[in-house]
Amino acid sequence: MTNNTFIILDAPAVLHRAWHALPKLTSPKGITVNALYGFSVLLLKIIREFQPEYLTCAFDYPGPTFRHKIYKDYKATRIPQPQEFYDQIPLSKKLLDVFKIKSWEQKGYEADDIIAQLKNSTPPKILKIIVTGDTDSFQLIDKQTKVYFLKRGINKIQIYDENAVKEQFGLTPKQLIDFKSLKGDPSDNIPGIPGIGEKTALQLLKKFGTIENIYEHLKLPENSWQIKPSLGKSLLKNKEKVVLAKNLIELKNNKKIKADYKECQVKPFDLKEVKKFLEEFGFKSLISKIESLPKKKQSKLL
Repeated sequence: MTNNTFIILDAPAVLHRAWHALPKLTSPKGITVNALYGFSVLLLKIIREFQPEYLTCAFDYPGPTFRHKIYKDYKATRIPQPQEFYDQIPLSKKLLDVFKIKSWEQKGYEADDIIAQLKNSTPPKILKIIVTGDTDSFQLIDKQTKVYFLKRGINKIQIYDENAVKEQFGLTPKQLIDFKSLKGDPSDNIPGIPGIGEKTALQLLKKFGTIENIYEHLKLPENSWQIKPSLGKSLLKNKEKVVLAKNLIELKNNKKIKADYKECQVKPFDLKEVKKFLEEFGFKSLISKIESLPKKKQSKLL
């Protein structure tokens, strides 16, 4: 796969996967670098496999997001990682700098929001591939957008397109927004509707298609409902909760996010500078992976 391909890495998801998957590694100076190492390995793997025309990485901005403003308990149950993990985030940004790869973050937003904006503002003719270990990005999948999903660690990969989403979840990518809005998303501490789990949410969406259609149906007299009255009443009682959940879960087109695919075009990097960085952190084995690229591929990168 070459040229008209845009790879977008979800940095928080990749770093977390690497952090949990790899044993503790330390640099020659005694710095913990397992997340950085996994991030580096995956970055080189992506470059080798796809030879993209465009390549970028999105980060979370430290501090509250707009979601915390509308729901103060958003992600409140998340357990903080040791400081050794967070110390590797600026190192991953430095790695991207030496590879001349553009990265993005913006106050008040998450990496997912930046990914969505980049995806939505990139011309359809360019194939977008989102690299992540988080299913939140599945809602962005369409005919020209796929997800390179880290199923386990950084080595077990599955490519998700529209058909793969349909096969696994029984829904379209867009319906996954409504699916999570109905059943809740415990990983982000977003509550669901009482009495609605995965099975019921799936049944409702297969029957009605969208949350909006469900509530249109519930405008009918109760004796005309095609769902149990108790479930219908729960949905009506908790409508505000459903609307809130959808606002938290849906990745919208947001022109306030300043991210432009044109700034993500792959640029030549200085091999000596890259070697110096990799050697500093004890990643000498990765140097050979760069040097072993076929010459026709090296011309794009070096």
